[in-house]
Order: sequence, then structure tokens, then C-alpha cells
Amino acid sequence: MSLPAFHLTTTCDIYRPFGAGAPTTTGVPCRLVADMPRGQRSPNGLLWTHYIDVQETVDIRDACSRLGAANSVQYFDGDEVRIPDATGSRYCVVWVELINRGTTREFKRVYLMRDTGVWPGP
Repeated sequence: MSLPAFHLTTTCDIYRPFGAGAPTTTGVPCRLVADMPRGQRSPNGLLWTHYIDVQETVDIRDACSRLGAANSVQYFDGDEVRIPDATGSRYCVVWVELINRGTTREFKRVYLMRDTGVWPGP
């Protein structure tokens, strides 16, 4: 394993696509980190509120899109994450990044937007 077990302090369920009625994967070990200050200053136009770290083998997908001349990003194209499980808080996957690629310390960092039912404007 690339991330030690003590690093992964909670679990999550992954739903594909966002809003699916049943989880694709359950009980995925992860570490949740609040990251709103950095996520709101992103120079590429993406916004996020949290991120999770997961093992590099976890199948989790982002799929943000920007339509034509629109100024806003659509976040509902990717997976949904619920932490710690189906009864927990809902997040949409904004971006998945592979950290330490090609090393024995490889893992995925998954940037999330907490689903409060109200999305921030551009």
C-alpha cells in the first residue's frame, strides 16, 4: 500500500454517476481534509471545499465540464462521494490527481465540492 493505514482515518462510499440510487463502491478508506481557502482561489476556475486522499487503486472519476461560451463549470458529471457512508455528507468529485506517480508512495488526491444544494456562482 502506498498510504499507511493510520493515514486513512475514515471511509467513503462512491456513487456513479452523481446522484445514483446505489453506491458503486462502499467502505473505501480515505482521509478527509477541509480545503476551502485554497479551493476558492484556484486560478483554473475550478472550486472545491475539501479533498480526500485514497489509495492509487481506487476507481474514482472526475468529469467537470464547461459548456461552450458558458462561464460556469458543471460539477455533476463525475462521481459522488458520501463520507463516512450512505448516511453521511455528500460531495461531488471535481478533480482527481495522481500524487507521486511512478513511486512506491503513489496515491490519489480527490478534490471535492460539498453538496449543500446551492452551488457557488462563477
